[in-house]
Amino acid sequence: MITVLTWLWAQPSCRTTFTATHVNIWAAMVRRHCTLDIRLACVTDTPDGIDPSIRIIRPPGEFVDVQTTKWKRGRPNCYRRISMFRRDAGRKFGKRFLCMDLDVVIGSNIDRIVDRPEDFVICGPSQNGNRWLYNGSMIMMTAGARPQVYERFSAEEAEIASTNFVGSDQAWIAHVLGKGEATWGPKEEVVRWGSADSGRIMLFPGNVKPWDAIGHPWVSRHYRLDGGRTGLVLGRRPSVWKEAQEALRQREVGGVIAFTQTAAHWPGHVDAVADNMPHAECLAKMLGFDNLILCGV
Repeated sequence: MITVLTWLWAQPSCRTTFTATHVNIWAAMVRRHCTLDIRLACVTDTPDGIDPSIRIIRPPGEFVDVQTTKWKRGRPNCYRRISMFRRDAGRKFGKRFLCMDLDVVIGSNIDRIVDRPEDFVICGPSQNGNRWLYNGSMIMMTAGARPQVYERFSAEEAEIASTNFVGSDQAWIAHVLGKGEATWGPKEEVVRWGSADSGRIMLFPGNVKPWDAIGHPWVSRHYRLDGGRTGLVLGRRPSVWKEAQEALRQREVGGVIAFTQTAAHWPGHVDAVADNMPHAECLAKMLGFDNLILCGV
């Protein structure tokens, strides 16, 4: 069995906020597109809202405050993931594990991505240039492989690594391991947003995330929860509150999508904020809302 895991943490001033919903969508995509014997897990200390079928792994708590001067301005600090390279990592993460970023889109079967024989595999560079050697969006290893990545780590040397390579932990991995590691790339249909219209796995390493690109047909088709739920859509017309109260008296709903003007005034949880009705329909598909109750639309 292999553990397929992701990480969820909150980082103040980060350009992207990740939530339990993103974890659940990621897990749904993995389940739809992998037939191997796997176990899904999330490394987090904020498990509320995460599907109970996903195993929760408490984060080791190492390297949380490390931030280099070259990797700031709202960029995510991923040095905490260096703990996966401990010699005893199998105790926490499993004997064999695949780590994936939350902001990926899985479009077809990933068995051949997961069923690789090497003891360490990482994504190849997402851009050309000497400062791009690997992409840390996806890493698979046998626990204990490449322990030097953990054992050599220091904030001072990480500063040097981030000068020579792009990223946080991916820069450190490149700095320590150098060239020659097994990789995934376009040959395996592992592609980057902006470089292709579709793929087996699409990475989103920049500012644009899958939920920002939900209007793209391929992203909309694959970046979603499984369907079967009912969603409440709150429009901008004055009748929205009366219609919403009546709708909630008649049936339960699985979540709420609110237009921008309405979201701030809704007293409960809002799952997503829509600019208009076509945007709301894309978000509804993403959230698995096959049935919509329209209020004030």
